[in-house]
Amino acid sequence: MMRNLYPDLYAENISEITASMLTKMGMEAVVLDIDNTLVPHDDPNPTENVKNFLRDMKDNGIGICVVSNNNYERVKAFAERIGIENFVSDALKPRAYGYLKAAEVMGIEAEKTAAVGDQIFTDIWGGNRAGCLTILVKPIDEKNEPWYIKLKRIGEKPFIRR
Repeated sequence: MMRNLYPDLYAENISEITASMLTKMGMEAVVLDIDNTLVPHDDPNPTENVKNFLRDMKDNGIGICVVSNNNYERVKAFAERIGIENFVSDALKPRAYGYLKAAEVMGIEAEKTAAVGDQIFTDIWGGNRAGCLTILVKPIDEKNEPWYIKLKRIGEKPFIRR
């Protein structure tokens, strides 16, 4: 289980991840968390960096799916706003379910999918359990997170240090 809590890669932000990089690693798709990975918690507006990232993925044939523990309305609205048709809401992370469902929706094996997120105990653990390549990104705005996420961040520190 402990191995499942370590990401394969670490990036400061989404901009450090490129389609070229993913293709070289044999990835055909990317599964993205929303809150504090693409936008600050509960923010509906993607930045120019996120738009550029998505454009790079689309232009280079990388499949994209949003996977979130958020409810259907939040995830659907965000996916529409960023122009992504594939999404999984109520994903039950850290279970593998959301990642496997995303791979199924895109018609790509989970092993050829990169899972990107800001939390070890949900995004990374779930992505690893599904067999995805996992990429941990630095959270965009930890100061404005709900208390329960701040609590999880304390437990993540030993894993991030390694």
